[in-house]
Amino acid sequence: MNVLQTIRLSCKWDEEDQCFELSSSTPVSSWASTLFAWHEETFYGTLLDIDHDGENGIVRLSPWQALTLFALRPHSRFSAIEWADEFTARLEEWVKHIWNGLRERRFLPDASLWKSTGGAWNEAGRTRWRGADDDPDPFVATWRSLAVADWLSRDPELRGIWEEIVHTYPLITSQGDQWIGTEDDWLEQIGWLGDRPPFTVGLRLVEPPEEGDVWTLEAVLIAIDDSVITPASDIPRAWRPYESSVSRAIRRIRAIVPWLGDENESLLHELSDEQAWRFLSEDSLKLTEAGVRLLLPDWWHDIRQAQLSIKAKLSPSVNAESLFGLERLADFDWRVATNGIELTEEEFAALAEQKRRLIRLRGQWLILDPALVRRAQALMEKAKKEGVPIHDIVAQTLLSEAEEREEAADESIPIHIDVHDQFRAFIRQLQQLDGLPKANVPPSFRGTLRPYQQRGVDWLVFLRRFGFGACLADDMGLGKTVQLLAYLTYVKEMERPDTPALLICPTSVIGNWQKECARFTPDLRVYVHHGPNRAKNDAFVQTAGEADLVITSYNLAHLDQDDLKQIHWHAICLDEAQNIKNAQTKQARAIRRLSGKHKIALSGTPVENRLGELWSIFHFLNPGYLGSAAEFERRFAGPIEKEGDARKKAALQTLIRPFLLRRTKTDEAVALNLPDKLEQKEYCPLTAEQAALYEQLVNDTLERAKEASPFARRGLILQMLNGVKQICDHPALYLKERRPRQLVERSHKLEKLIELIEQIRANDESCLIFTQYVRMGEMIQELLSDLFDERVLFLHGGVPKQTRDRMVDEFQAKKAPIFLLSLKAGGTGLNLTAANHVIHFDRWWNPAVENQATDRAYRIGQTKFVHVHKLITIGTIEEKIDEMLEQKQALADIITEGEAWITELSDDELRDLLALSAAAKGGA
Repeated sequence: MNVLQTIRLSCKWDEEDQCFELSSSTPVSSWASTLFAWHEETFYGTLLDIDHDGENGIVRLSPWQALTLFALRPHSRFSAIEWADEFTARLEEWVKHIWNGLRERRFLPDASLWKSTGGAWNEAGRTRWRGADDDPDPFVATWRSLAVADWLSRDPELRGIWEEIVHTYPLITSQGDQWIGTEDDWLEQIGWLGDRPPFTVGLRLVEPPEEGDVWTLEAVLIAIDDSVITPASDIPRAWRPYESSVSRAIRRIRAIVPWLGDENESLLHELSDEQAWRFLSEDSLKLTEAGVRLLLPDWWHDIRQAQLSIKAKLSPSVNAESLFGLERLADFDWRVATNGIELTEEEFAALAEQKRRLIRLRGQWLILDPALVRRAQALMEKAKKEGVPIHDIVAQTLLSEAEEREEAADESIPIHIDVHDQFRAFIRQLQQLDGLPKANVPPSFRGTLRPYQQRGVDWLVFLRRFGFGACLADDMGLGKTVQLLAYLTYVKEMERPDTPALLICPTSVIGNWQKECARFTPDLRVYVHHGPNRAKNDAFVQTAGEADLVITSYNLAHLDQDDLKQIHWHAICLDEAQNIKNAQTKQARAIRRLSGKHKIALSGTPVENRLGELWSIFHFLNPGYLGSAAEFERRFAGPIEKEGDARKKAALQTLIRPFLLRRTKTDEAVALNLPDKLEQKEYCPLTAEQAALYEQLVNDTLERAKEASPFARRGLILQMLNGVKQICDHPALYLKERRPRQLVERSHKLEKLIELIEQIRANDESCLIFTQYVRMGEMIQELLSDLFDERVLFLHGGVPKQTRDRMVDEFQAKKAPIFLLSLKAGGTGLNLTAANHVIHFDRWWNPAVENQATDRAYRIGQTKFVHVHKLITIGTIEEKIDEMLEQKQALADIITEGEAWITELSDDELRDLLALSAAAKGGA
């Protein structure tokens, strides 16, 4: 029969891409569809890899595609193939050899090659395969191996079966150990050689019946369904056809653990204690990894998991009273525990002397690793000599034993402290604020503490008594300052300390602390260590020694640390303690090096971004209580921040709760004792630039005013008043800078505003900010938008009514939590009850106008406590006018009429009103 088409093909092997390339003297399109119309592996020619480069193009076939094409190609009356070269002429012979071998299962995974090449049997993620017969050409072995691997990759079912086999019977273990045994051993294991034996060969270890007897080790045959276990020396008749398999298995066991073999090429039958320990602790793992079944004593799993721990029972003589002033305790009754058995220190020492790893005691087996024994003895000796930190005892008592065991690092030996009921009662006092003894604040404290504030003072005094640092983290506006001043007054009157307390705070609030001290504790001698004329060296020690409280800044805590280190302070207090949230800064390290009897941190936001900030504050307050930074990250921060581990979070809260007191304005007990509105003055120093501009403007104006007419004098003074107000806000406002640089650094008032907004936003609250100056509002708007990455609204006289109404709606709907307003545009006619903070960035000097502005938030419909902040620059006209308003209410009535009264003052009165105070100059 004549065919309709003869296809003359050339075929070559591409070693680099590992594929066959078919080509012809005619274009691919003229023959490919005919040749592959029946070929299932290329989906009948529709999934061909065709390269059209060159004159006629080529077809690329994978090894499996080529094998099936040449082996299964049917005879067709429509086409015939002629091979154009010698290579293709031999394909028929090679294909037949490979294909018949696959059909008759005369091929196998090339485990022998894997062993001889040190692990190269798995090449590019594919198993290598070989034939059971000799190959007619070396290329045939390559083709077969690649074709079978290709076949497996294309058939999901076959690939799954093979992957399960390799996983179950690996040629390399997870520890990196290679298969030990012959290739036939492995092929028998995976069932490639035919029926597998109906049993597996394992090892059974039997403990000695009496102390001092030998252990018994024997090979056993375990039925596949575990129904029969019999010694290999007594093989049942039905299993005797598989005796060669038993011999191979025992040879393999001896290859894995050579010392188990005896001189008769059998297995050792009797083991000493030391050999039994070696077999259990080391070699059982190797055998299990290699797939050998082991029958070990039932107790082995329990004791191998058992940890050695040290128990220290607190002496009954140690009570809460005896803890006063102590940092460590050494009065304990020591025990060592493992696998549920407790040993006295003497019993443990006696067993350690025997230097045995496996010991039977009180009917139970114990493991005593010599290295762990030495470490435990060293720990007990160190603890007896140096004592156990009280912080550690408190932490273990706070946490449950289960949690504590879990928290212990694997490589360490935990010391569990067993405390008596008296000590537990002390711990309960730490946890229950209402049960603390009351600290009667002396009359020299000029203020009335609200009930929750009194409890805060009680707490500080209680923790001081036992040497524990305290973090007072009350919400902004609840009176952290007042509570600390009451505490300092109590300590001064009750303890009469020989040294002062040290208060470290941001520069922007130094003036605020001075004012609050003068108001609430006028008898407290205060030395402000700040400014260019501050005392140094011996002069510092003398000056500070004459004070009850030394106030300095965070910056100087680092710069003047040598001076500050000379005094053992009776208390070291940090205001806005989040300033040491980064424990690695020079500032934080310098503060931790200071010496003090009691440490206190004040912060409304002890955690701003990460839990590591909390650790840093606690590392200052109670060093070591939360472990090292790395331990805290592993134990708490990582699981909580990355995994949201609720149990770890609860454990951390349990640990820190006795030493961190936080009340919020929404707490029921607090809110019942608070007024509807709290007004708070925030005092801010001038920067050096502000002070210089202020003095220059005042001096120049007063000189010009001397020669001016009364009318012109009034104009000059009003112009100067506007100028000093602008300088107090920001130098760039007064200098009319279009694009000011270093915006924040040039105004402490602006710094304070940012601190307030940070706390407000951290509590997810909203605020109004009032300023007299539109340009100042624009600068603040741009700055806050960038810092907090959220929309900041600004209402001023140039905003159309429609836009104004939209702004109010957005703020009330909490779509924009920060609302800037110019005092004139936003002082009346608005309902902004979404805000519970009102900030007056600059003062209007008219209480009625300021109160009207405040009432935008504090009005009918307001359900939240309103906190009003008034920012005042120290030592300037702002502070002096504020004092007049406070002290002389009659004068306040005059001032409410405006600023005209200032223009009528004499030159000397003007100079007194406007001159910078020493505090303003020193702060700058």
